[in-house]
Amino acid sequence: MKHLSFCLALLLLCLSAPATAADLAYYLPAETDYDSAIPTPEEVLGQEVGQWHLRPDQLVRYLEVLSEKSDRLTLEVQGKTHEGQMQVLLVATSPANHRRLEAIRTQHVALSDPRRDSPSEAELASMPAVVLLGYSIHGNEASGANASVLTAYHLAAARGAEVEALLDELVVLIDPALNPDGIGRFALWANSHRGVVPVAERQSREHHEGWPNARTNHYWFDLNRDWLLLQHPESRNRVATFHRWKPNVLGDYHEMGSDSTYFFQPGVASRKNPLTPAKNVELTSAIARFHAAAFDAAGQLYYSEETFDDFYPGKGSTYPDLNGSVGILFEQASSRGHLLETVHGKRDFAETIRNHLRTSLSTLAGAQAHRVDLLRYQNDFYRSAAGEAAKDPVRGFVFAFPHDPALAYRALKLLRQHQIEVYRLTKEIRSDSTSELFSPGEAFVVPMAQPQYRLARSLFERRTEFEDSTFYDISTWTLPLAFGAQYAELGKGEFAKGLLGESIGELAAPAGKLHTVAAGTATYAYLVDPRGSLVARSLGSLLAAHHRAYVSTRPLTAEVAGGSRLFPAGTLILPAAGGGESLRAQLEQLAERDAIQIFATHTGRTPEGVDLGSPSIVALTLPRPLLVVGRGVSASEAGELWYLLDHHYGVETSMVDLDLLPDTDLSVYTHMLMVSGEYDEVDPVLAETMRRWVRDGGTLLATRTATRFALEEIVRDPVEEDGEEQTGEEAGGLDLAKEAEKGARVEPNGEGDFAAPLASYADYSSERAKQLVSGAIVQADLDLTHPLAFGFQHSPIALFRTHSRPMEGSENPYENVARYSAQPWLSGYISPRNRGRLAGTVAITVARVGEGTVVRLADDPFFRSYWYGTSRFVLNTLFYGPIVQRTLPPGRW
Repeated sequence: MKHLSFCLALLLLCLSAPATAADLAYYLPAETDYDSAIPTPEEVLGQEVGQWHLRPDQLVRYLEVLSEKSDRLTLEVQGKTHEGQMQVLLVATSPANHRRLEAIRTQHVALSDPRRDSPSEAELASMPAVVLLGYSIHGNEASGANASVLTAYHLAAARGAEVEALLDELVVLIDPALNPDGIGRFALWANSHRGVVPVAERQSREHHEGWPNARTNHYWFDLNRDWLLLQHPESRNRVATFHRWKPNVLGDYHEMGSDSTYFFQPGVASRKNPLTPAKNVELTSAIARFHAAAFDAAGQLYYSEETFDDFYPGKGSTYPDLNGSVGILFEQASSRGHLLETVHGKRDFAETIRNHLRTSLSTLAGAQAHRVDLLRYQNDFYRSAAGEAAKDPVRGFVFAFPHDPALAYRALKLLRQHQIEVYRLTKEIRSDSTSELFSPGEAFVVPMAQPQYRLARSLFERRTEFEDSTFYDISTWTLPLAFGAQYAELGKGEFAKGLLGESIGELAAPAGKLHTVAAGTATYAYLVDPRGSLVARSLGSLLAAHHRAYVSTRPLTAEVAGGSRLFPAGTLILPAAGGGESLRAQLEQLAERDAIQIFATHTGRTPEGVDLGSPSIVALTLPRPLLVVGRGVSASEAGELWYLLDHHYGVETSMVDLDLLPDTDLSVYTHMLMVSGEYDEVDPVLAETMRRWVRDGGTLLATRTATRFALEEIVRDPVEEDGEEQTGEEAGGLDLAKEAEKGARVEPNGEGDFAAPLASYADYSSERAKQLVSGAIVQADLDLTHPLAFGFQHSPIALFRTHSRPMEGSENPYENVARYSAQPWLSGYISPRNRGRLAGTVAITVARVGEGTVVRLADDPFFRSYWYGTSRFVLNTLFYGPIVQRTLPPGRW
């Protein structure tokens, strides 16, 4: 009966007439009585909700006041963003629950531990469920964040038996701003363009944000792809909160295209993650009935079970599904500011806020109604992990990062943040599947028999079979391939409990070492092992301190402490002469900071290989890169490079808008970095300026779609070309006849010049989706002798591919640094046709142009700031790109 009463209150909310001024009566259930002692948003902020877009500081201020005034609420700080803004969490429950909140949390989290006794039905019936409502992870989808204050006010001020029962039976966690930095940027944009008279006309500037827009965080990263990857502090903070509470339901509030309606999950049934239990979808559907009832009463258009899926667990609505929770995506058609003309009429900001409030309250009502089912599901999810693991032919995964403890630390830290169990390997093992040898001291094991079986399996598996070929996001995310690890599956015959050594718990950052010469012996030079992933950071620090640094382009053996030691090509050499004690002290500090190995030698003469004064030892200079940004450039890819260089490697990077390049003095830069973008309209004068800059000694790095511009405008001189127009696939287009043959069913229709293909219109979307590469892992054979490959330890390498267009290589084989393997497919969905198109084509080329260098990478080398295994190509381009020697193809020797 109490759930029926709550639904009736929701219906009254839905039937409230729109108000020209968005006062509380417009938003809140009409028959609910509110405590006048609890301040409204207008009383604290001086404006009604929806009148202006709320800034993050205003959200925090209002929740602070609410938590001071209401004994139902407490406010805590989860952490801070890149820009130092607070990420807060509001906890709403009954005063009685607050008095024993830690005991409630402890008892609740224990449901996720299958090693504990199963709770009785009576115990489950007495426990509150936990619901987490997370708003506006995309900063320019602001209706969620603005709705959060109304949800908080309702829980703090509403009076009556229904809300009191709700707060007795639920602990509600409200994260009002999953992306405070982005929300702040969008509030500034929308409010700066709001006049006294709202403008709904779609072409008005208010509805068209400037580049890079506020969807993303400070480094232009889509935080709704980072729940699994955990590359940014906002994500690490919220995932720590998730595991601290283990919520039963997580509401994830978004916006979508303005001409849409309202979406809530479940999504497309055939596109859920195969590791998600069927019971999860059943519970999602049960709660969906509460959303539908609210919208039915309001006459609000909505839909479900279309468009969106639950496949990639790096999203806020899918990550919970592999962690014993029920994630629910909500998508509201956006007002793109304050008021917008749509195909459904004018949509104002207040309407979008009210719809998210509706589903916030319906989510709570649904969770309350299914409280015991949700608690039982949480417990069963983790208890069933052992059975699922026992049926899995893969019993564990072994992985290692030889000579790179810094990257091992990063991988282990990510796994532990997800509460995945990891152990040190106790004895040497050789993989049956790969024949690779793994040794104690550098290798780790993730067993499948653990509570986090499903999430661990998802992170380590290579998946190549799919029920559906359409993906809302990527189709694979294999961690060891992304990190460039040596790894293998362990089957039943290989896996034994004796393999598991010390469990990895709290992690301390690893340290390297400076190995000095014997006492009383003068140091001639220092040699830095190039295999550590942070060697480039140390190199940058040394060059910035004006120390001389060289790189050996050939292997050598040097006399160091302990005898002769082989050093691979890419080894850094720092002469001791002139460096003095300051050089030695800095090297000691860098070895510890960056977990690298540095060796002193007393002589420049080597037992084997080149000597330390050889022509093969090349001087290095400090790079001064320019990153091309601005309108027409992919903000996400530009942000990845900015984050890589700035955050991970401390490289001072200038960002210059593409529109401003014609007025930029390029002579002050050594490198130019170009990511995907629209470069077809680049002014010929600018292209010529860039070409001259490269010919005068500049190094250009181009990735993905920028490679075509680099080839056609920089590597090739258009003036010297014969001017023949490209057609078909040479020009990046498609031969429609061939497409018809390879794609949809085609039937003849007529004869002669007017014959035309025929295909089913209804099949278009699915047939087209089959030929998209929305995120797959492929392998390429790498020339390990090339300067761009310095520090890499093995070939082939794993690359992340998000497009189907092959990149044109060079007729000079010495310029082709990496080529996709004959069988390139490692994981994820990629059609047979696209596999065939990719095989044997070039992945990386390096060409000398005049005195400069052009590096082209067919794929994104630091995809989502997670693909550490190939991010080294960017750093090697900065430091070693200028030293690549000119080569000629064999026919021109």
